[in-house]
Amino acid sequence: MQITMKAAYMIGAATVVAAILMFYFVAITVPTGVAGEVHEHADFRVYLNSEPYNFSQEKYMSTDNRTLSNFVHLHDMDGSVIHKHATGITLGFFFRTLGMTFNSTCFAVENASYCSNATSALRFFVNGKENYEFGAYEFNDLDRILISYNAKNITTEINSVTGNACIYSGKCPERGMPGNETSCLTGSGCVVEGAR
Repeated sequence: MQITMKAAYMIGAATVVAAILMFYFVAITVPTGVAGEVHEHADFRVYLNSEPYNFSQEKYMSTDNRTLSNFVHLHDMDGSVIHKHATGITLGFFFRTLGMTFNSTCFAVENASYCSNATSALRFFVNGKENYEFGAYEFNDLDRILISYNAKNITTEINSVTGNACIYSGKCPERGMPGNETSCLTGSGCVVEGAR
């Protein structure tokens, strides 16, 4: 069987595209850091159609008996503070560990997708300022993050993001010290889940 020149070009082009997509997928889904190298925290809130999404559900928590990710997670039934244990962690990666998708056009949770269209917009804010990195954003210690779809009052949503990450990071002792986290203790390092 003889392959035509056109078919050969198409196969070659498809191979190149597949390689680029594979590289991109690996680059954005695999953290670049080592689990346990940092112990940082960020406050976050997600609003979908002006309703806050509840991340304080057991299914989103890492516990001693169930680890969603060694790199980044929620725990102690606090769905407003992300705990990060490696550099190179993006919001897209964090949400994938929860079975969700977050990118520049959509936020997908369970069986629903909230995608920008002619009448509704997906917006992303860090520390009160609009940010266009969406899922590619590598968040930092003490960031205050808002993801909003179809907001009625964006200022109210921005102001609803808590400022509790500083307690977990031990950087605002005047507000209290963190309780013993399930897997980490401020000031004494972090025991990464599954490494006990």
